Amino acid sequence: MDGLHRDEAAFFDVAHEGAQVRAVAQALRGGALAEVAGLAPRSVVVLAADQVAEAAARAAVAWLAPLAAPVVVARTLPAYVGPLDVVVVVSGGAELGGESGGEDALRGLSDAAGRGAETVLAGPRQGMLIDEAPHSTARIPALPGAGGSSPARAATAVAAVVQCLHLEPDLVAERLELLADEVDAELEACAPARGAAVNPARQLSAAVEGARVAHTGVGPRGAALAELVAAVWTVGGAASSYIGSDELPAALERDRERNQAGPGPAADDIFYDPYVDGPPGLVGLTTVAWSVDPLPPAVSAGVRVETAAPETGDETARGLRLLARAYAATALSPHSEGTEE
Repeated sequence: MDGLHRDEAAFFDVAHEGAQVRAVAQALRGGALAEVAGLAPRSVVVLAADQVAEAAARAAVAWLAPLAAPVVVARTLPAYVGPLDVVVVVSGGAELGGESGGEDALRGLSDAAGRGAETVLAGPRQGMLIDEAPHSTARIPALPGAGGSSPARAATAVAAVVQCLHLEPDLVAERLELLADEVDAELEACAPARGAAVNPARQLSAAVEGARVAHTGVGPRGAALAELVAAVWTVGGAASSYIGSDELPAALERDRERNQAGPGPAADDIFYDPYVDGPPGLVGLTTVAWSVDPLPPAVSAGVRVETAAPETGDETARGLRLLARAYAATALSPHSEGTEE
């Protein structure tokens, strides 16, 4: 039970992902984006305050394509921004990891408001970004109680702004509530009480245990999801990387060649000299391919494929379910049996 208790504690923020999406919907129903609704801006600029927010914004844009207006995802405010644009500042967590991210985001938000752009803040729960944001900025409040990262909130906040340009906010809110149900359904399947035999998040965690992990995607929407998962895992302490599908075959071939050459010396060997012995031996590369398509994709041999159930809604619904699974995998031990099989 000790392992299960640890999993339950680590799962706390993950368990709030459905509620995070509902909080965005509630903000829309409360009129948070009333000033943005129906606009026809020259562009929407998303200023990401952190790595997860940046990847989440790109995923939201990919899942919504084609878009009603050009969307630019950046870390600094473009020079052209003015009264014809909408600027959205978004963070991936309830608290920013460092003051520099908050300062940069606040500077961009203030400059955008000063230039006459419509501004929206889906910021952290507390900190300078919230305290010092311009009064004219529309706000999508963070969910009270949850303290960690929320990639689902970051993605859906960006999606809400983009969709409100051509849809009524109440319709967008209704859609987000349905997506929240999908996220909750995935989290129920990935709950700490469920053992590896029936828990897709535990199965994923077990598949990559002790390996170097590379994420790749099937198609543009899967690629955006893979980039986001890589960011979520790395920020969460499970270091991983993203490889585009075009570069994947060459990367796998190089990894096979390295393995065939035999293991290198251990880096902790007191006699190890990198100039004489060459690079230290590395564990093998495990590749996870993420797909939001309803049919199983064709991938290279040895690549693990993560897909949602074919009956799951559209690409966005499948993407959010897979994102919830990936996030849950960072919190669950592959060796805890749980109480449900």
